[in-house]
Amino acid sequence: MAKIINEDDFTRNFLANASNLLREHTKKSLKTVITEGFQNNEQPQPQNEVIIDKSDGKLIELQNNITKFVGALQVDDKAEIVYPSEGDVIFSGVITDMNNLKFQFKYNDQSGGLYIWSDSMLLTKEVAEKLAKLTVIREQWKDYWSSNISQYNQK
Repeated sequence: MAKIINEDDFTRNFLANASNLLREHTKKSLKTVITEGFQNNEQPQPQNEVIIDKSDGKLIELQNNITKFVGALQVDDKAEIVYPSEGDVIFSGVITDMNNLKFQFKYNDQSGGLYIWSDSMLLTKEVAEKLAKLTVIREQWKDYWSSNISQYNQK
């Protein structure tokens, strides 16, 4: 007879174990990293950063695509920042239609470059499809920056 697993308990235990492992390997807890790094919208402050203007056509196109294919998007004045000395670009936003899911695209990131934070949200087929679309949009965003980041390195 198959053992019935409570998915909610399984997920909580899994996340608790993962969090404990992270705490063992880092000096800061996961909560501290998220709080300091994303919720306060504080990025490492290199000597030079370029904040992409909200009226930039490519930024507007990116926001429209996210709204059209994923859900209503909320961004602030520092939604997209170029860090020329690091060869990096970061785009951050909140998808209000998905339980205020916070996300961040990182250009110069070897682990995939799409980070998400959310309170409890049921992972339905629709949510999974929206996350897949967000992944595709991130890849298109990265392709754009692969061709355009060099213009910021020359400043």
